[in-house]
Amino acid sequence: MVTKYIATLRAGTAVPEPPRRIPSPRRITTWIMRRPDALTDSQRHQLNQILGACPDLATAHDLAQEFSAIIRERRGHDLTHWMTRALDQGPQPVQGFAAFLQNDWDAVVNGLTLPWSSGAVEGQVTRIKLIKHRSYRRASFGLLRTFVLAQPP
Repeated sequence: MVTKYIATLRAGTAVPEPPRRIPSPRRITTWIMRRPDALTDSQRHQLNQILGACPDLATAHDLAQEFSAIIRERRGHDLTHWMTRALDQGPQPVQGFAAFLQNDWDAVVNGLTLPWSSGAVEGQVTRIKLIKHRSYRRASFGLLRTFVLAQPP
């Protein structure tokens, strides 16, 4: 089989390999944001090739992985070091994200450090907005109040 293929190469009649498809930006972003152990070998190989070809993307990948670890492990005290790296070495979009975090620095650090969460309150607000949206133009305030109080939390 190899001999036949080499003969076709020498004769110039070999069928060329189809061009490899370049992964979409969305797919590359997904690979960057995932934990490395959640990627398949093929995905990891493709990502490493892409990161090797683009140093800015490699820096963004490192910063994204470090930021994800800070969030998962709730290490708000490590955010200062990450912020310095992001502002000094990061590509423009990462620098913009880091600058945006500085606008409400205390809340961000507290959110990544303290055990409390406003998730329950946000869930109730979302539920009330959904009820209000469903009742739009048909319900008076009294009916809306009944829906909100009658719905299980």
